[in-house]
Amino acid sequence: MMKPLGSNFYPYPVIPEIRIDLPSYNTDLKYCHHASDEFNARMDSALQRLSEDAREAMADNLVALILGGGYGHGEGGVIRLDGYEQPCDDLDLTLIVEDKSAVQYDQLAAISKKYESELKIRVDFSRPLTIEDIRNWPRSLMWQDLLNGHIVLYGQDDALIANAPPSLRDALPLIEATRLLLNRGAALLRAMRIARGVESAPNADFVRRNYFQCGLALGDAALIAHRRYATPYRGRDERLAALASESDEVAALNIQLLYEISLLFKFAPDQSPDVPLTQQSLQILARLWGATFLHIESKRAGRGFRSLEEYSRWFGLREPQQHTIDTLARNVIRNIQIGTLSWLYPREWLYRRLPVLLGLTHKDVGDWAAESERFLVVWERFN
Repeated sequence: MMKPLGSNFYPYPVIPEIRIDLPSYNTDLKYCHHASDEFNARMDSALQRLSEDAREAMADNLVALILGGGYGHGEGGVIRLDGYEQPCDDLDLTLIVEDKSAVQYDQLAAISKKYESELKIRVDFSRPLTIEDIRNWPRSLMWQDLLNGHIVLYGQDDALIANAPPSLRDALPLIEATRLLLNRGAALLRAMRIARGVESAPNADFVRRNYFQCGLALGDAALIAHRRYATPYRGRDERLAALASESDEVAALNIQLLYEISLLFKFAPDQSPDVPLTQQSLQILARLWGATFLHIESKRAGRGFRSLEEYSRWFGLREPQQHTIDTLARNVIRNIQIGTLSWLYPREWLYRRLPVLLGLTHKDVGDWAAESERFLVVWERFN
């Protein structure tokens, strides 16, 4: 069971009274409102060339190429190396095509590799979508953020706006807050495995980056659950502060300072506190994750769970839409594929098991390394 956190007990070793000054902001700049004109011009040049390469590779099959993520709504991360501004977030590119079966993935991979070498960041093309796919988008955080923050690199400027369902303008369902915390909690679990020496980090910054992404998710999930979420990062800290001033339950989560530091990391990682993250730091963050998760799930399910141990024993359905007569056979098959017998969609097990593996209940875990590895294998397939 989680112990209550004191008002001055933070997972990151900073003075509680620290003032977080976010970088200056200029909305006239296209890809990064807090970088220079020169940085934005370099990004524009690279993205225009990337777009030309994609058009040449895909010819008439390419309907539109959309830039999403941080750079798509002008808030991508920037680091300064010897005074030179360098992008540090992934490029998230959404493909809209006429025929998904005609996409040449080897050509896209070559384009990704070319611009990863130039920009020193990851370049990700989405699974191809058609206009009909866009018209059937579900109400999800991913699609709402893309709709509300994107740049069309090629194609009609209103390719998304003219075709996305009107429901994506509405407040997100609370399960989106739960799923956001599930995904960031899984990344926190992997960071714990790295800190314990169970597996190697894929890169030197993996633990630190996922630490702050988890910190950001705590505040974002609270904003989603209380209908205060908006796509732009700028201003989310103010909305969270306002929410905490109105809700004693949110204030008691004690996540505001961490959220502000995480926002700073999002905008400018090189300006955030550079202190090694220990197993203890990650465990304290897990407790903040657990408190936030329990608050949101109690609100969403209307059950007032007293502890994460009680929550992990609850067999109610988190995602009823995945448990219809039409999905029953699919669920059974999916479970057989991962070595279990159940009619429940596998994410139901993930929701119940993650608090246990993060050490937030009294339940014993026999072989934590093996069980956490199995959890991550299932999560990677069903997240």
